[in-house]
Amino acid sequence: MGGGIRLFVSSSPDLAAEREAVGQAVAGLPVAVGWEIKHTPRAGEEPLEAQAFVEHCDLLLVVLGADFAAPMGLEWQEVVGAGKPVLAYCKQVLHSPAAQTVLRQPGVAWTEFRSPQQLKAQVSQGLAQAVLDQGERFGLLMEDVEGLLALAKPEEQKVEKPAGPDRREGAGRGGVILEGRM
Repeated sequence: MGGGIRLFVSSSPDLAAEREAVGQAVAGLPVAVGWEIKHTPRAGEEPLEAQAFVEHCDLLLVVLGADFAAPMGLEWQEVVGAGKPVLAYCKQVLHSPAAQTVLRQPGVAWTEFRSPQQLKAQVSQGLAQAVLDQGERFGLLMEDVEGLLALAKPEEQKVEKPAGPDRREGAGRGGVILEGRM
């Protein structure tokens, strides 16, 4: 394991709040392993840097809104073609013809969501399971595994906690989360 888990988040341009929710979900995972996260470039950002990262990422997370807009198609082809694990989430909105086409592609299980809060919970659970599936590769400790197992449980098995609004911000852009152990 060298340098942590590399995650690429491919998302529609209309999903700023959802990008933030994904970043918060990753930051909240109970693992001591570091993360390197990159997102679909925003307007004005260099797409070539993202393409190089996509080629070497460990996991791909796709968040589809109303449209499957460029450069999502290129990101999709690179990672799916490489056989990397893909977590796919689809917002319940009216979809463009391009989005409808990608939603009908075989071999991808799309999880629907309505709000950034619902997406955050689903991403936490999905990433927990994806990291557990590759735990040895990522160098997880027993404490990491125990925390991830608790998150990966189906929702009906979890104890409901009252949740207030989450006012933290700043997790919607790429970043690096350092390892928690020395």
